[in-house]
Amino acid sequence: MDNKLAVLILAAGKGKRLGGQSQKVMRMIGGKPLIIHLLEKIEVLNPHKVILIVGYKKDEVLQYMKGRDVEYATQDIPMGTGHAVMQAAGLLKDYDGDVLILCGDVPFITVNTLKKLVNSHHRDGNSATILTFIAHNPFGYGRIKRNGSGSVESIVEEVNATCEERKINEVNAGVYVFDRKDLFSALEEVKPDSVKGEYYLTDAVEIMSVCNKRIETCTTDRPDECMGINTIEDLKRAEDFLMKEKTQ
Repeated sequence: MDNKLAVLILAAGKGKRLGGQSQKVMRMIGGKPLIIHLLEKIEVLNPHKVILIVGYKKDEVLQYMKGRDVEYATQDIPMGTGHAVMQAAGLLKDYDGDVLILCGDVPFITVNTLKKLVNSHHRDGNSATILTFIAHNPFGYGRIKRNGSGSVESIVEEVNATCEERKINEVNAGVYVFDRKDLFSALEEVKPDSVKGEYYLTDAVEIMSVCNKRIETCTTDRPDECMGINTIEDLKRAEDFLMKEKTQ
């Protein structure tokens, strides 16, 4: 196993826009659950450990994962992505390495992209490396805001973005590699969102920037691999994507 990499997969969401009848990451695409599409890519990386952050209908996930080398942390109350990651702090307290964070509903990230992201993080000695892509229509995505020297300053969500920030077309794919110590140190400083009262992982990036930590991006030229599955329409689009991939 790669003793310099642990993997966290966020898989606690209810998925209201998908109906909520089953756990979101257990929705089937191409004959298998979203989470399995993702785990098959991760296994190629041979990480030190894989941790699923579970919550809503967690028994459904745990039952399907029997026999796999996976650990679990539970987010009983949905309080944001930053709060979800914090639930894994105990499982990583004796681990000294980097943490790859992915979303269980973004199943098509390629092995090549993950390797490129992790390798660039290690090579440059970053505290955080963010996977990004250039969006023709960035509406709804977190924008990558840079300072005058070009370094990452923050990730600005759509709802909080100014008119000028909304023009930024480099967006957050929701995939990150963090130095474990820097990540959890920053998360301890994250404050709840004023609207929803949730703790967001993206806020940790700005906290790290203020502390002069090295934050870089790794940009994929395949935005389709970053598609999130949030609606019934997304499921159909994902099936079409898989069919297209098989015929190429």
